[in-house]
Amino acid sequence: MKNQLQKFREYLDYIERHYDNVQKAWATINKECAHKNFRFLYDDFVWGLINENIKNHDLSKLSSQEFTQYRQFFFPAEGEVKNKELMNAAWSHHCDNNHHHWQNWTATQFADPYSAEIYLVENIVDWMAMGYEFGDTAKEYYEKMKGEINFPDWAIKLMYEIFDCVYQEK
Repeated sequence: MKNQLQKFREYLDYIERHYDNVQKAWATINKECAHKNFRFLYDDFVWGLINENIKNHDLSKLSSQEFTQYRQFFFPAEGEVKNKELMNAAWSHHCDNNHHHWQNWTATQFADPYSAEIYLVENIVDWMAMGYEFGDTAKEYYEKMKGEINFPDWAIKLMYEIFDCVYQEK
């Protein structure tokens, strides 16, 4: 029982660090890209949507469809077995309920012209946050994984423009 409680705490700590890192990444994009004419920064409506989504980032990780499955897979207690089938179902639920994952926004036809751009920016924020945790950058992650990531050309162009702002030589 004690070990399982410890693993719950470790996983909750990880979720909290990721949330904090997402906030930090969004603040970094706002600061480092302020001199650029990006619609997601100058259009108050678009910026407000992204900002609200960032405040509620990955809320589904606390749901019954994801929490225990993720915790048992990434933070297993003594005697627990990693269940790939349950983890895959939790990951599918996560992607379906968090549009910032490229698997979601690249496969969906959005009714309004801003949505795909909004979700791309949130996708980059998420990758930046993961990089803070695991010691790389969103750009390095994309470069390593781009063979598996199916972005439209406009998204690749915008993403690299954001990377140029965020990872500029100082």
